[in-house]
Amino acid sequence: MRRLPACLLILLQCSSAAAQSPYPTPSAPPPAWGGYALPSQIPYQPTLPGNPISATGQVAHGLPAGGMPAPIVEQSTVPGSAYTLSGPVALPPQSPVPIAGQPWQPYPEGGIPPDAPVLAQEQPLLPFAPELGLRPLPRPADARDGFFQKARFTATWIPQLDDDSLGWTDLRSEVSVALPFFTRQAPIVITPSYEVHFLDRPAAFDLPPRLHDLAIDFNHFRRVTNDWIANVAVTPGIYADDHSFDADEALRLNGRAVAIYDPSPEWKGVLGVTYVHGGWAKIVPIVGVVYEPNDDVKYELVFPRPRVAWRLPMSPVPGRDEYWFYVLGEFANAIWAIEQSDGTPDVFASRDFRVILGLERKIIGGLSHRLEVGYVFNREIKLASDGREVDLDDSLLLRVGLVY
Repeated sequence: MRRLPACLLILLQCSSAAAQSPYPTPSAPPPAWGGYALPSQIPYQPTLPGNPISATGQVAHGLPAGGMPAPIVEQSTVPGSAYTLSGPVALPPQSPVPIAGQPWQPYPEGGIPPDAPVLAQEQPLLPFAPELGLRPLPRPADARDGFFQKARFTATWIPQLDDDSLGWTDLRSEVSVALPFFTRQAPIVITPSYEVHFLDRPAAFDLPPRLHDLAIDFNHFRRVTNDWIANVAVTPGIYADDHSFDADEALRLNGRAVAIYDPSPEWKGVLGVTYVHGGWAKIVPIVGVVYEPNDDVKYELVFPRPRVAWRLPMSPVPGRDEYWFYVLGEFANAIWAIEQSDGTPDVFASRDFRVILGLERKIIGGLSHRLEVGYVFNREIKLASDGREVDLDDSLLLRVGLVY
């Protein structure tokens, strides 16, 4: 009877040993990101077909010891099948690799070989001045390299000091962009603009309350010789009151042609004309000189807009952020198609002279602003229906402007 408990104990121990796994279970817990922790006794099982290739007496299963793999030779692939790589093979330095049947060799240590083919450079549609031995065009300090150049907003007020005079309030906005013509170094500057004039009208004239200017200016500079620059501009536009945009007199084509003598960076001579289609003065001369002896003063003595400017010593960053004080002269000469109160079409013209003092903060690449005060004199207006010219009293001028 004593043998029966002993036999049962031996049988229980044998059944427990048969249920154990052939591999020991790791004692570490499973990874926190999931998956299974395989025991180290699992042998290596490659996922790519083919046997490992021996290189320099060693079997390569992946990255070689020490980092990135050496250059490899592509093994043959079966047409129509996915690309497979049996295994990497280390290559000796400077070993040619066959590419499309042609051996490739790196350049020698001296650089590009002397017999290497020379690629032809792309030629512009129109030769640029430096290729002809000419100096480049003067570049404005605030010119941008891309398509967008400037955006401007200007508000001008000329008060009606007497009841028989004429008051103006002008709001003008414009944007300038540049396109190669035919090279980037000689662009054409395109400036669409819109200006509205609010009139404080004298009782003696049947004038509309508002006038509109809608125009686009095409302006181009080109160096002809080392000492001469040509400037040509064409400005089509519509100039009318609220009811006359479709009138024949509203559509006008203005323009200008200027020759600039440019012997040095300091001196320039200017000679040309401005054409104002149907204006009071149809042909306005452009004549004068520009003298810039240094970066602190500019003498732009050119009619019809002479200007003398001085850079102030309070400028925060000369060349980038500057204060300028200037004296400016202007000749205003404009014409509009209008409709009288009884529906009769008419043409209204105005001209005057202005002397202005201005203070400007010029920020290159930022928002510049200016404030101007001035005196307006020799004011005249006329209507085409009666042909009489009327002299107006002198007035003042206040103007603010923003430029980006």
